[in-house]
Amino acid sequence: MRMLLITLLLAAASLPAQPGFDEAKPHWDNRGDKASLRQAIEIYQKAYEAAPGYELAERLSYAHYLLADAFEQGAQKSQGYYTGHEWGVRALCFDPGFKQRHVDQKQGMGDAINGVPREFAGGIFWTATCYGKWGKMRNILKQLGPAKQARKMILYLYSIDKDYYYGGPARWLGAYYAIAPGIAGGDMEKSGKYYAEALAAAPQYLATRVLMAENYYSKLKDRAGYQRVLDEVIAGDAEAIPEIAIEQRVEQDKARRLKAEQFD
Repeated sequence: MRMLLITLLLAAASLPAQPGFDEAKPHWDNRGDKASLRQAIEIYQKAYEAAPGYELAERLSYAHYLLADAFEQGAQKSQGYYTGHEWGVRALCFDPGFKQRHVDQKQGMGDAINGVPREFAGGIFWTATCYGKWGKMRNILKQLGPAKQARKMILYLYSIDKDYYYGGPARWLGAYYAIAPGIAGGDMEKSGKYYAEALAAAPQYLATRVLMAENYYSKLKDRAGYQRVLDEVIAGDAEAIPEIAIEQRVEQDKARRLKAEQFD
């Protein structure tokens, strides 16, 4: 056992440093603090400027999403989501096919996504997630063109990795079909189906229930369902998925705020 431990430690010591990631790790591990998260973002951005790469761009897309989602309000929140979307598109452009179609041929991001390999799943998901959150704040999901492009991205991701990020594609589609008007494809039956699928894929992931309260049960005027899912989030174990315990606590804070608001 001792020899195995020594071998593992030597192997870890021999791993190459990850510029940006290693330096930012103490701040990223404390990303539940706004100042620490900002410090991590600053380090990632400097590392990207020195040596651009897909992994850094993807992390910056997610980091800006988290900063906006957990800490910002109003115009800063909207801008944060859009910045996350921009970093996501930048990440996807490390796939030559996407870059050619989206940048050179001027195809929309949803049309350009076809054929992008599965290893770019994070770039696809965070680009569309940031765009969707930004679009909701600006009512852009009611505009057919942009809404369809974002939905195409997620439908493509659903086809190649439907369980990515704790049932993320199904969760995104559940929100989309609840929020979008009928002319843009809104459909509460589809919304319920996709939300149920996301819950089945990752029942301990709390954000699915928060989104259901925000845009599914509230739209159905189902007070009992609304209160039930929020209570489940608040009573949930944030540590059940250790790698995202910080994000889980953010969702519990959201649930408490939603419970305190008047149900319309």
